[in-house]
Amino acid sequence: MDDGALRAYTTWSDIGASQRETEFRSYAFNIAEARYVMRRVTRIINEEAKKRGFDPLQHQALLQTYGIREGEQLTISGLGERLDVPAAFASRLVRKLESEGYVTRMHSERDKRVTFVQATDAGVRVLRDIDEQVHRHVAYFQHSLSEHQRIAALSIFAFYVGIDAESPIAEALRDGRIQPENA
Repeated sequence: MDDGALRAYTTWSDIGASQRETEFRSYAFNIAEARYVMRRVTRIINEEAKKRGFDPLQHQALLQTYGIREGEQLTISGLGERLDVPAAFASRLVRKLESEGYVTRMHSERDKRVTFVQATDAGVRVLRDIDEQVHRHVAYFQHSLSEHQRIAALSIFAFYVGIDAESPIAEALRDGRIQPENA
């Protein structure tokens, strides 16, 4: 357990039961808002991908393939890890995307057992097309969210990705610049 988690646990255990209940209610509200945002945006993305013949996991595989840091290469097993699926399933996804002309496979020069996957120009074009439509729909969805909902979701995303308690983001959440109100 890291220092931040230990500090949070110690703080949590030291407060009274009624305060823990109030804080848990606020925390649960924040989780609910974050999950609401994730579900709506994921649905928007999946619908746009389906319009272009992709099932959600195929689209995600193409996105992960192209979204790798510039200068790095993604292996089939690395893609499986990023999709949270077995490497054999990732390989089947890549075969399908390759048959459609969206990705190519390359064997490693150092180890012929290792296969890299890379998005083609056609793959990048379809990703841009999907993204353009997603942005339009997400912009509409964003206007339906209150500031309170945005901040509640943001605080959970910060927690999920492990923003350090002493970071500028965490400080902004604490000092009210982006702190949610009590639920």
